[in-house]
Amino acid sequence: MSLALDYEIVHLREQLEQKEARIAELERLIADQQVAFPPEWDLTRIQTRILRFLLKRNFANREQIHAFLYADRDDGGPELENVRVHICLLRKKLKPHGVNISWLVGMGYRLDDDTKEKIRTSSLLPG
Repeated sequence: MSLALDYEIVHLREQLEQKEARIAELERLIADQQVAFPPEWDLTRIQTRILRFLLKRNFANREQIHAFLYADRDDGGPELENVRVHICLLRKKLKPHGVNISWLVGMGYRLDDDTKEKIRTSSLLPG
């Protein structure tokens, strides 16, 4: 490969990373304004943000959730493994309320349509 082509590839990758970070930031801003969950679910701020994020998507992998949660941090946020821990704790809190976050290999985490409907009817939607 030529040096010019190598430079162009690096430049395009940098642009892609910047655009992905901006998308994650915008998704965070949108999701944070939408739904309030019942107090008895006792969700942390991060758990609330993850659940709101999953409500808006068909699937979300760990990298997407991590980017959504930590796009505004200069240090990139904690390790990617933390997403798995947050999801595990969130699942434990939601299970008694009939809410299930599933994992599909190669796709990511998801809420099925019935679960999304259950959440929407249990949640305090903005007027």
